[in-house]
Amino acid sequence: MLRLLLILGLMLPTSALAELDIVDAWIKNLPPTVPVRAGYMTIHNPGAAAVGIVSIRSDAFASVEVHRSVMKDGMMHMEPVAALNIAPGATVQLAPGGYHLMMMQPLQATRPGQRIEIVLQFDDGSEQRLTMTVIK
Repeated sequence: MLRLLLILGLMLPTSALAELDIVDAWIKNLPPTVPVRAGYMTIHNPGAAAVGIVSIRSDAFASVEVHRSVMKDGMMHMEPVAALNIAPGATVQLAPGGYHLMMMQPLQATRPGQRIEIVLQFDDGSEQRLTMTVIK
């Protein structure tokens, strides 16, 4: 039985076993009347294969999307990103003015110090859970 488990483990794609290293994951708190929140973090891919984040969900929000800020015609706009691809060994910063999470329609008011779980879904179908902290 142990030999079978080892053989099956070796046959799995390495990307299915990889997880991202995520630090400084936080959400900017806003008044309850504001229907969106922005989320930020630093993501590092320590693996040997690229990882694509294709969707994000949280029980605390109606929807969560990756957006990026871009300058168009002299004005800053936000646009959704279909997938956030992170090359092997690369680090991607989600920060104000760049890539960020657009967290829409909080299902209840957020408050500083609150911890909110989100789930990242990767292009290979695997998932990774992480906790973000709401800050003032």
